[in-house]
Amino acid sequence: MKILIASSNSGKIDEFKSILKDFEVIPQKHLNIEDVEETGTTFSENALLKANNGFLNSGLPSIGDDSGLIVPLLNGDPGLYSARYAGEHATDQDNRDKLSQELKKLNVQQTPASFICVIAVVNDQDLSKSLICEGRVDGSITVESSGHGGFGYDPMFIPQNFKQTFAEIDSALKHKISHRGQALAVLQENLSKII
Repeated sequence: MKILIASSNSGKIDEFKSILKDFEVIPQKHLNIEDVEETGTTFSENALLKANNGFLNSGLPSIGDDSGLIVPLLNGDPGLYSARYAGEHATDQDNRDKLSQELKKLNVQQTPASFICVIAVVNDQDLSKSLICEGRVDGSITVESSGHGGFGYDPMFIPQNFKQTFAEIDSALKHKISHRGQALAVLQENLSKII
């Protein structure tokens, strides 16, 4: 069965492909679907906007995901703006550099943080029939990056009860414990209800 991933983020697409092995995963760019503007005020709203855009433009069951890093010391930033923290066309490195600078301004080397992921699945024009799945992982963020795996803030994030960053942890283990891995586990349990 085909399922559309309403994202242009290659890291996210790879994670979905590795977990949704029973589906033919189609990235939205293969159908020339553009990213929708993230105008939501919550991760859930943005995930639903993306999934609905994918569904309306493809007619396929569509998955949208919104995730971000919450740093309480920075009043929840980068939060909803995690992917564009350093600007609209910022790279992962740009975003990490800005986060590191903000923490250094506060004379902090490491501080509590959480990753949140919300996945929405739309397979009907009636959005009340959508599936919303959430995952969260707590840990800390460090000003120094370490490791070459993952993407985004992974080289700076150390999950609770670990000494390594997400970028240093084996990818199979990361998929299991990460915010996206948790949300995807809920998705796998409930996907058959709407597809």
